[in-house]
Amino acid sequence: MTVEQEAPPQHPNGPRTFVTMIRDNAPMPQQVLDHLLRLESGRHPTLTEIRAALGLDLDISDWARVARDAWPERGQIPDDEDLARVIDAMYGSMRATRMVRVAIGESGPVATREHEPIRIREDEELILLAFASNDTAAGVEFSAEAHGEGIGGFVEPGRTGSGLLNAGRMHRGSYLLPLLVTAGGRATTIDLPIECAPSGMLRVRLLDGATGEAIAARVYITDAIGEPAPPDAHLRRDRNESAWFHADGAFEARVSGRARVLIVRGIEYMPYEEIIDVPAAGERALDVRLERWVDSKGDGWRSADVHVHLHYGGELLLTPEDASLAQRAEDVHFMNMMVANQGTGWVHDEPYFEGQASPLSTPDYMLRWGEEYRNNLYGHMCMYGIDELVPPIYSGFPLSEHYHDLPANAGAADHCHRAGGTLSYAHPMFDTIALDRVFADEHTYSVEAKELPVDAALGKIDAVDVMSYPGNELQTSELWYRLLNCGLRLAATAGTDTFMNTVDQGDFSNPPAGDRVYALIDGDFTVESWCEAVRAGRTFVTNGPMLSLEVNGNIPGDDVAATAGASIGVVVEAGSYVPIERLELIVNGEVVAAAMAEEAGQRAILAHEFKPAASCWVAARAIGPAHRLALDTHVFAHTSPVYVSVDDQPVRDAESAEYFVDWIERLIALAARRAKYPDEASRDRVAALFREGQSYYRAQLA
Repeated sequence: MTVEQEAPPQHPNGPRTFVTMIRDNAPMPQQVLDHLLRLESGRHPTLTEIRAALGLDLDISDWARVARDAWPERGQIPDDEDLARVIDAMYGSMRATRMVRVAIGESGPVATREHEPIRIREDEELILLAFASNDTAAGVEFSAEAHGEGIGGFVEPGRTGSGLLNAGRMHRGSYLLPLLVTAGGRATTIDLPIECAPSGMLRVRLLDGATGEAIAARVYITDAIGEPAPPDAHLRRDRNESAWFHADGAFEARVSGRARVLIVRGIEYMPYEEIIDVPAAGERALDVRLERWVDSKGDGWRSADVHVHLHYGGELLLTPEDASLAQRAEDVHFMNMMVANQGTGWVHDEPYFEGQASPLSTPDYMLRWGEEYRNNLYGHMCMYGIDELVPPIYSGFPLSEHYHDLPANAGAADHCHRAGGTLSYAHPMFDTIALDRVFADEHTYSVEAKELPVDAALGKIDAVDVMSYPGNELQTSELWYRLLNCGLRLAATAGTDTFMNTVDQGDFSNPPAGDRVYALIDGDFTVESWCEAVRAGRTFVTNGPMLSLEVNGNIPGDDVAATAGASIGVVVEAGSYVPIERLELIVNGEVVAAAMAEEAGQRAILAHEFKPAASCWVAARAIGPAHRLALDTHVFAHTSPVYVSVDDQPVRDAESAEYFVDWIERLIALAARRAKYPDEASRDRVAALFREGQSYYRAQLA
């Protein structure tokens, strides 16, 4: 409904509404988008406001489906009536127990809602979403009142509108709360069933167990009513459908009776979990001291998440301060924030790019904006440590400024290096690396790393994101192994690809750094020294286990000179607060030794000797079952390789080389068939680049 409201301060990514979510995702002519924005304006609160009011009670998961269903047929130019139908369908798809629907007909308003009672804690404010659809031929004045509070507005003929009504604080008990709805001079009342439970205030201070200093952390709370949180917290669900929020040093939340509290700080602190009784109408104060079980930075290792989106679709409007809080709460030393497009030419968070560490950084926590360079056919690349954005930021997106699949990713990778950056391929594989699947027409725009073998052969990239929330670690590892088998040296990195402003989107609403990469720093910790360690291959990736590898006393990234038949000694150790099952030693992609974990899965050691007949690479991985605190499909960690050079010969494997010759042949054919180029000369230049990469592998078959 159209209401008078003060315009909020301009936000680089705001406002968050259903139409701006379409803007992010669906290519369309600018004039159509302008019409959509105009037709949506002033009729509903923003999604940010609705989410803040209703919390996890709000379900907006159907918006994209109903928008597609309501959109005019392909080729038809939508008029205002068509576009209004799309907008009203999206807002009509919202669901919540605290939502009241009002159908306004010629005989007056009819109010309905879901049958479940509204469950709330004593002294909490009840905020309702009143959603009106005007099915008459005339505009109507609409109002809703409850508990002495009310809202009002105007709903145009054939349109919808909504408003948020704060009915005030509720008192304990089970009762009916009357909501008076008036439209066009006619009134109706709907009784809202309320179940209000006694509650008290839980006040918690978060402290470092060793220093006593206040620290940030991730918090999960459940009670008899649901999932309480501080009023100003961004409550989100992780992949396990558990609700969490970040707190900075302390928090207070109203809870009902007995509450289960889980507090987590990254992967180096032991989690705290207790059941806490909070007296009704009283309070419970608590100091929680989180204890480290390991201190990586004391040994020179610094953690990072190289792929974090502050905004990417989603309904929340965030700030760099939110990113800083998340970084400290997850205890991740470097967080590489993404400037990136999504499905259109709209680029998220570009104003936050500075070409240097954010002023919010501290000596222990480096926050910096980088870039996700995106082409959905060639693949996506994470760029970090860049002092300028790499143009064109994206390519190959319909109805955008960069419609054509130009340049190939290799050109952008070169620009990244000229800008002082380091880069890795993001989420390389989602499923099996079988070529028939990777290059099937239906997977043309799967955003998997199809150009990776070309760019690796040409020396364009530094690392591979072996771990990511949407990726498949084991299949990505198999692809990475084959590249290493062809004599290429690529570090293992990790980028979660989390969308910080989404609330309930599975893996993508996980917190940052559930998957992370550790790099061994030489000297002071800076973004530059961290990137240098990645380029040197001194890394391991993990979602829980801490992993070490020594090969004749050498660590990942090192070279070991050997002669054929000489004995090579390997020691692998893993410690973890989430249970692991086994350690595995990998040589040229094959498991050559394994050791089962001990101490309830929290410790494992593997010692092994072998006598290589030819040059090889050596790495280790830890694997365990799924665990609620490992925000991935299973517990996993993997080191980068140590390189063993036997008689100064390169690592070679004909089967792996042949695989990539075939891969690139299929890539060339797919690009010829499906990629968009302005002319044949451009197509030929890209094909020639791919052939150049292919020649590296062909030479190994000679």
